[in-house]
Amino acid sequence: MKFSTSFFALLSATTSALGAAIVSPTAGQVLSASQPFNLTFASQRIFKESSNKIDVVISQTDGSFPGALVVRDMLATSSDPRDGSAIYTVMVTPQSLCCGGVEGNRTLYVLEDYNAFGGLSGLAMLSIPVTFQ
Repeated sequence: MKFSTSFFALLSATTSALGAAIVSPTAGQVLSASQPFNLTFASQRIFKESSNKIDVVISQTDGSFPGALVVRDMLATSSDPRDGSAIYTVMVTPQSLCCGGVEGNRTLYVLEDYNAFGGLSGLAMLSIPVTFQ
């Protein structure tokens, strides 16, 4: 599945993820292009909100390659029943990203599809820059 840079720009401008965070890797971190890395995402869906699914996309930072879905339907590894927050952790194996290859500057996107308060559906996106070597 490919995503265009304009899609992510529009998504960034129109959605928010209050309190959510990409815990690992950190922004600017250098990752091995040949070794798996830990991805940890903290969702802060609270009260009457709940995550439906979490997807992860990696794209070239300069926009020359639109992106590749590297994790689909991430599962929560822990949650807090008191407030509904959840932690998602998965080992991601870098793979050939089609025309872009793996090495170089990339942007890692976490897309969270969730049920918002009042039964509405929502989409939140967080992103961080990373480098694969």
